[in-house]
Amino acid sequence: MKLDAIFSQIREVLKTGAGVKFSFGDPVSVGDLSIIPVARVGFGFGGGGGSSSGSKKKKQKKSGEDQEQTKPEADLDFGGGGGGGMKTDPVGIYAIKADRIRYYPIITIREIVGISGFIILLLFRIGRLRRKAK
Repeated sequence: MKLDAIFSQIREVLKTGAGVKFSFGDPVSVGDLSIIPVARVGFGFGGGGGSSSGSKKKKQKKSGEDQEQTKPEADLDFGGGGGGGMKTDPVGIYAIKADRIRYYPIITIREIVGISGFIILLLFRIGRLRRKAK
């Protein structure tokens, strides 16, 4: 398969299926309230390949003697591979009611722990500065 065909297939998958809609579904409407999910989407792709160059020598044992055989260049070894991944994290929701739009952020445990750690470090720094000032 040619590289152009592979990239066009990846592009089609990303156009049609990737993103918030893929992870969290379509916006929901209940009466006059509409809820639209918001997410952070990340992608990663990689690949590689290689082949051996020149002819290969292969040792074979026949009746106690070592013999070397050379592989012709048409039988060169080739290997390759690839992979990819997608990650979505919920960020918040938009709530639309009549002519008002409100954004409600989603705060994760990781963010709470990070902010708490930062505040604790800041308080220690302030304590040190106060002790040095005395």
